[in-house]
Amino acid sequence: MDNVSPVKTTIKAALEQAARCVASETSENYDALDALAQTLDGQAREALQSKLDLASLLPKLKQEKPLTPDDLKTLELLIVGDSESFVKYESDLPHWKTEVQRLVNELNGVASSSADVDGLLHVRAVCQEMRRVIPDVVYYLDDKERIERFRNATAGPLDAEGYRVLAEIVTAMISSDKV
Repeated sequence: MDNVSPVKTTIKAALEQAARCVASETSENYDALDALAQTLDGQAREALQSKLDLASLLPKLKQEKPLTPDDLKTLELLIVGDSESFVKYESDLPHWKTEVQRLVNELNGVASSSADVDGLLHVRAVCQEMRRVIPDVVYYLDDKERIERFRNATAGPLDAEGYRVLAEIVTAMISSDKV
């Protein structure tokens, strides 16, 4: 079966739902868009896996056979391909960092003011905003570090432990609905 067709269908549904979000900004509309994004992510994962030669890769890992450059590329796509794509196309990092700095500056300004009810509510609002933005920065940096760790781990020859760990990762990723 073609695993790309459901992806295209769900993209169309997500775009239609996004238009509903613009037309009527309700939490219900955005929850529906989030659900479609989750579905689309899973469908894209399955379609990607169907395009990768995992059937020949997993036995090589389990039997500790030498990996070809194509095998390593398949591993890279499977294990850190999503991170590479995110890091490559993410354009909001400078905005997020600027926003964190703005909030830190605002918190610094609040630190010198009185601790009355309004001041404490202001501190809470700033903290809530920081807790909204910081995870985006952390997610980006985690992905960047994940790519680097993968590349370092596969730069040289693999030992028995490396083969075992990679086989476990591939097996878990194949059987998981969350990659």
